[in-house]
Amino acid sequence: MQSEHHQVMSYSRLRADDTSRIKIDVAIGVLVALRGCAPDQAFAELVRVVQRTGIGIGSIARALVDLAGGSSGTTAEYAEAFNAWGELLAQARRVPISAVR
Repeated sequence: MQSEHHQVMSYSRLRADDTSRIKIDVAIGVLVALRGCAPDQAFAELVRVVQRTGIGIGSIARALVDLAGGSSGTTAEYAEAFNAWGELLAQARRVPISAVR
């Protein structure tokens, strides 16, 4: 029989995994929107940043989502997301809405 502590830890881990998966999906959506690429290409881009930086995919995805949402941060994850996608986001913000239509 599992102890109550183990059950709580497992539940916490599942919730953290769910949150990471959601952030990864949202980050993929951000890249799809910005680059006009397919989701598998956006995921591959996330993986390349993970491989280059050594930061976990959930953490870099969370940082990209925060950056895209206009949040500022001081973490290494945020700095790496800014290095990878800051200019792309800045360019997207400069496009007038009338040009998109």
